[in-house]
Amino acid sequence: MNKVSVVATTLMLGAAGIVSAQSAPATKPADSRIERLEQRMNEMEKRHEAELKARDAEIEQLKSQLNSKPTVVPSTMTPPVSSQPAAPDTGTADIDKSTQDMLQDIEKREAPPPVVRLPASFNPDFAVIGDFAGNTSDYNRNPARNHFDLREVELDLRAAVDPRAEAVVILPIDRDVADPLFFNPKSADGHVDTSIDIEEAYLHIHDFGVPNLTANVGRFHLHFGRWNLLHLHAWPTVDNAFTVQNFLGPESLVDSGVSFDYLVPPQYVGGEAIEAFAEIITGMGSSDDPVLNNDGFVNTPGINTHLLWNHDLTPNWNFELGGSFLYGHHNDAANEYANLSGVDFTLMHTDPLGRYNNQVFQFEGIYGNTDTSVHHTQHSFGGFLLAQQQLNADWYAGARLDWTKNALNEHQEVWDVAPYVTWYWSEFLRFRLEYQHKQGHTPTENNVWFQVDFVFGAHPPHPYWSSLH
Repeated sequence: MNKVSVVATTLMLGAAGIVSAQSAPATKPADSRIERLEQRMNEMEKRHEAELKARDAEIEQLKSQLNSKPTVVPSTMTPPVSSQPAAPDTGTADIDKSTQDMLQDIEKREAPPPVVRLPASFNPDFAVIGDFAGNTSDYNRNPARNHFDLREVELDLRAAVDPRAEAVVILPIDRDVADPLFFNPKSADGHVDTSIDIEEAYLHIHDFGVPNLTANVGRFHLHFGRWNLLHLHAWPTVDNAFTVQNFLGPESLVDSGVSFDYLVPPQYVGGEAIEAFAEIITGMGSSDDPVLNNDGFVNTPGINTHLLWNHDLTPNWNFELGGSFLYGHHNDAANEYANLSGVDFTLMHTDPLGRYNNQVFQFEGIYGNTDTSVHHTQHSFGGFLLAQQQLNADWYAGARLDWTKNALNEHQEVWDVAPYVTWYWSEFLRFRLEYQHKQGHTPTENNVWFQVDFVFGAHPPHPYWSSLH
């Protein structure tokens, strides 16, 4: 080999070595950078997880301290101040700000928060309740007998208007035929009166700074006895109890004013449940009410009080004992008064085995002094007894016995016996059949009543007598 060939070969081998030396390790720096990047990301992820765990632990510590001392911020809750400037961390800053906001909110709990109502909550709870009733009778001179009609359609509206108050409005649309308890054929005309009324419209204030004290302001059923609180469709029987009709009104005694309800703290009364009502009312009543019946022209308001004691005899037997007193003017004459005293007793039994073997027993008695003139006062009294047996999940059977003297004529009396059965298809639909024998200083009658009640919408709670349904 000549020198030229040797030199050329040497140069070629050197060039190849240089090229291979440069190209062979070209992938190593890239792989190294990726490995370092992954390692750094893993370290950051671990550090982030550690920070989250530390923050969660700190938040749980804050919660436990807040639960034990809701209005005091312990000094240990102040984060330590580091001498070295820390890198800004928006996540930590947000958590610290939220924690401080929470502490400040708890410290200001005494002031009620503003009411925030969503657009949907502007609509109140709304229910429509229909009551259809009719009867057949062997007495044909009373136009309210052998008559079938839709007695009432009731509109029930309820809504919260403030965190401390709710509003209730009851608007019945009635179709009535006059049916006085002491019927006189000479005054019967059979006219069907269709009207809309404001049966109840009140604001229920359940929190105004006095523990255990609530109030209703507006128009409401008076807390006189137990039955007077019930609406027409909620009666246990098709017709109203005679004693309630006689002293309080054809349906119930309703008036305007303010009603206070105080639940006595159990520790003051030996652990018993005692509730007291005091009501200041206009004392007007209505044109159909026998005792309170004036235009509110008198200068003295009416007063109504009710005291109720609820007690569990056993885990399955409960009773309520109540006493009522009502004072007001009988009519527009300022010197003619009326006062009523009442007692009510309700005994309820719940089947402990859940077999619907439940019973309700109720008694109410009323004694009244009513001035029918400046020189004449009527002293009358009456009472009724109701017993009801639940037969199964859908059927009830019961009977009501009434006797009362006329509140405006103590020389007249009337009594009846009325067995009945009630069939619930559901909580929204109910059927009832009742037989009634009526006698006294009024024509003797034998009546068979039929009733259908239906509800749609956000219906109100069930009455006490069907609470076992």
